[in-house]
Amino acid sequence: MLTRATARGPEQDDLFSEEVTLLFPALLALEGRLLGSAVRQQAVPSALTPCRLKPFTVRRVSGFETNLKRGETLKIISAKTAASLDADLVLLVPGATTAQSIREALERGEGRWLHPKPIDPAALGAQAMLQRLTGVTASWEDALHLREGRAATDVKPLYPGLRRPQIGALHAALAHATRSTDPATIVMPTGTGKTETMLALNARQRFDRLLVVVPTDALREQIAAKFETFGVLKAQSCLEVSALFPVVTRLTRIPTSIAEVDQIFDSANVIVTTMHIAGRAEPPVQEHMATRASALFIDEAHHIGARTWASFRGLFAERTPPIPVVQFTATPFREDGRRVDGEFIYTYPLKKAQQEGYFKPIRFEAVFGLDQLDADQAIIDKLGDVLATDLDAGLNHLAMARCSTIERAKHLHRLYTLAYPDYRPVIVHSQQSLKERRENLTALRRFDSRIIVCVDMLGEGFDLPELKIAALHDHHKSVAVTIQFVGRFTRQDPRLGDATVIANTGVDDVDRSLAKLYAEDADWNALVEALSSAKIERQVRRAEMFKGFSGDLSDIPLQTLEPKMNAVVYRTACDAWDPFQAEELYDAGVYLGMKLNAHKRVAIFVTRAEEQARWTTAQQAVNVTWDLHMLHWDQASGLLYISSSAKGPFDRLAKAVCGENTRRVEGEEVFRSLHGFKRLILRNLGLTHHQGRGVRYSMYMGVDVADGLDSAKSQSRIKNNIFATGFLEGMPASRGCSAKGKFWSSAKVRDLTDWVDWCQDVGRTVNDPSITTDGVFKSAMRPRQINERPTVPPVAIHWPESLIMQIEERVEILFGNQPVSFTECDIELLDNARTGPLRFAIRSEDHSAEFEIVFRDGGARYPQRSGPKATIKIGSKIQSLSESFADDSPQIDFGDGSLLIYSHLYSLPEGETVEPYPVARIEAWDWSKANIRVESQGTAKRADSIQRTVIEALLTDPDPYDVIFDDDGKGEIADVVALRITDSVVSATLFHCKYSGADTPGARLSDLYEVCGQAQKSARWRDRPNRMLQHMLKREQKRRDRGLSSRIETGSAAAIKKLKAGWQDYRFEYDVRIVQPGLSRKAIGEEGLHLLASVETYLLETRGMRLRVMGSD
Repeated sequence: MLTRATARGPEQDDLFSEEVTLLFPALLALEGRLLGSAVRQQAVPSALTPCRLKPFTVRRVSGFETNLKRGETLKIISAKTAASLDADLVLLVPGATTAQSIREALERGEGRWLHPKPIDPAALGAQAMLQRLTGVTASWEDALHLREGRAATDVKPLYPGLRRPQIGALHAALAHATRSTDPATIVMPTGTGKTETMLALNARQRFDRLLVVVPTDALREQIAAKFETFGVLKAQSCLEVSALFPVVTRLTRIPTSIAEVDQIFDSANVIVTTMHIAGRAEPPVQEHMATRASALFIDEAHHIGARTWASFRGLFAERTPPIPVVQFTATPFREDGRRVDGEFIYTYPLKKAQQEGYFKPIRFEAVFGLDQLDADQAIIDKLGDVLATDLDAGLNHLAMARCSTIERAKHLHRLYTLAYPDYRPVIVHSQQSLKERRENLTALRRFDSRIIVCVDMLGEGFDLPELKIAALHDHHKSVAVTIQFVGRFTRQDPRLGDATVIANTGVDDVDRSLAKLYAEDADWNALVEALSSAKIERQVRRAEMFKGFSGDLSDIPLQTLEPKMNAVVYRTACDAWDPFQAEELYDAGVYLGMKLNAHKRVAIFVTRAEEQARWTTAQQAVNVTWDLHMLHWDQASGLLYISSSAKGPFDRLAKAVCGENTRRVEGEEVFRSLHGFKRLILRNLGLTHHQGRGVRYSMYMGVDVADGLDSAKSQSRIKNNIFATGFLEGMPASRGCSAKGKFWSSAKVRDLTDWVDWCQDVGRTVNDPSITTDGVFKSAMRPRQINERPTVPPVAIHWPESLIMQIEERVEILFGNQPVSFTECDIELLDNARTGPLRFAIRSEDHSAEFEIVFRDGGARYPQRSGPKATIKIGSKIQSLSESFADDSPQIDFGDGSLLIYSHLYSLPEGETVEPYPVARIEAWDWSKANIRVESQGTAKRADSIQRTVIEALLTDPDPYDVIFDDDGKGEIADVVALRITDSVVSATLFHCKYSGADTPGARLSDLYEVCGQAQKSARWRDRPNRMLQHMLKREQKRRDRGLSSRIETGSAAAIKKLKAGWQDYRFEYDVRIVQPGLSRKAIGEEGLHLLASVETYLLETRGMRLRVMGSD
């Protein structure tokens, strides 16, 4: 460490000394490189120090000298010298000849110590280095104090210490270490002191060799710097002054041998590296790193995703004994929905951070721009207004303009420089040199610049409190990034004002879970907290579900269980439940042990049953049945859910575990569970009717359900059970419910968490007294039998659902003897007339077969009227299409929102109306270079076609698409499919183009009906992203097999294949665009606007897909 000369008292102040506060650079005890990686140890950290400078001159060397409070003498010189200077410390500040210039140069980081020189670690012997490292950790013994800081009050002074979330996280980590060796995850929102928590935990546990892994180079530098100085732990009186600073290595290259690993770990107390480096080392090297490390800390753990990195981390947890692994993150969830591993030992909610003042409120300033050019200028203008207002109010604020590409950043930087030259806007992106980036960030930190333009963010770990204004030129696409981003701007600082976010409310392709943030009246304080809590909660619950089970789990692999989505629901009055009482209900040998998650209140057990085989009288021939029983008690709602493969009811079991006052949910309130469904269709209805002493049971299906509901009212019949389908939260859904308290669904279950979530969703509606069953049934679509077609224009016709569910390779349409793949065929309406026969066609590129729907004898038939005889082959089964449609009918959607299946017409509930589509939302494109009578570009890529115009617009979009696919043709998804792919989200936009019926735009309904139908039909692709990608690959292959031009305008078949292979790792978001240059927004009439509104409502209610309409002025 630093050796001091004899302490000297401060000299007499005189007229020539000048008092100034200087930011001295860190004084290093150790500095050098090992295997290309920087190794450093601080003796005295960088600090602001008040000094009284006095000029001196010694043998033609001039400068300033002072005596520091610690007793050392310091000389500051402006040029290197060989002369010997009598001082404990010598600081070189090049070119600085006055006290003021010295202060400014040191603030720019331009000073360096000439004496004493740090020791080069390469010059230390192994024994000397070992003594230094063990001396460091020895100095930490009993040096950390877990004291909670308190702000000053009128009666009490400031009490320095840790923040409340830091105290909580440290206690949780220390408690976890006493009981478990599993990886632990600590969740602390940005700004609550996550990094200092890491430093404190390392000092408290005195890890000899701590390996810290971070996602980026920038964060490696920042975290390493924090470990070198212990952050604010000493300043907050949490760490004794005697605690030595650790030797820290910034590992910047992949070790290539075990010997290199030893050299690295023998020379540091803390090694900080990136996931890229740790994850790509050879397996023997990785294993040895795990052997040498005392503990593994992972910062920003939500980045764990790459298989190579995840397997590296596993080496630590799987060792014997396991090496402590602690994961720190502000956003502990991945967007692919997968369960984050590691036990969530501490979660500090964002809401609490807001309540306790760690974050300041967020002010949202909305601008509106229909296109990017308008939006950019509006955001720039608003940023200038907000920044000027804040500065005039005495707030030392800075502004950040965020975009998603480097080209966009350069363009915006030019615009900001033109608009605000006095604010000297700077730009930061990855293609700049390190020197240029540092200069720009320094200008920002010194407030020479007030505006920074950057791509995405400034990097995880970047910390500049004065950044209080965020202009979002390109929105964030994930909840994780948004939550972290907001934390950066809302950190509490008494010197600064509230954060402001500026965004375009015209944006419409955001993550649906973020859409509310970009509404004009958005309350970001409440919404961001809600998003954060919902996402974090989901992942924490999933992790805790599996971690929380006790008992021998080898016989029931819980994570592979796929329970059925059903439950019988009971109301309970107990303060606690005792699922182990279930054993009392079964004989010995029947009950096979309980698996219990006490925290989540989920219990699972298996029973064994034997019965005599029915096909013989031999006593030894028995059938053995294993039944699975699942129980979940929701204490908050007082509901118990029981799902079992055995026959119910389960009243004895419910009373055994929750007490004798437990009662099954029964009667009308069970039907509340259908609340919230959009386009609800009651498929089956069972009624009971008491006749004298007997009970009559009636079952209604299809159109008869409406009659059943009417008779239930008029004849005092009791609803017994209902099965319904519809759309819930933008996805097809089903739910059945019985008056005896049973609920069920055909939805797939991935794991126990899904089942618990489903149960609680049912319970929320059942427990809500504001929901009336009359209201539920009034919201259902009413079916009626028809004997003639409705006098409403048809909009779209859909393939039967059973065909869509088939594997595409198994289905062929034969036109005569000519087989055509199902993917190359389409089903289309022949016209959109209000009257006349309902006719449709099945078409491929070369063939067409026309059919008519004929209503007769209470049913519907589908005779073929023209074209070669059309048959369908599914596997080995062949039948005519007319017969196939009679078995499973196509669905026709009408312009008033009703739909037809067989001869059953389902109408929207009475009184439900849709407002016309706003004319202002029809976007007028420039079609001057296009022939609006020509729709498709074809294989020749006709330049003046509507489709080509759309593709060219997409190719030049500043926010580039990863895939642009021409899917035009029979069986298409859309004319153009455009994909943007991020780490966790695929945004799919489906463009439906239609040629104009005349040379000039107008209000022709015929121009709208077909394209509206195509838009409506494409909603089905939302349900099956993998099928969509497979469809695209097949269509591309067939096009190339014919020697024709590729369908892929941007991207590659390989990229689509890769996406298809990992499609489950992504969440798919879909939007729809109608492109009709023949539509004039000035001329469009009421019927056309109602038609567009009907399509928009359908897309939103059934699949949560947004609609935009492109036409002409």
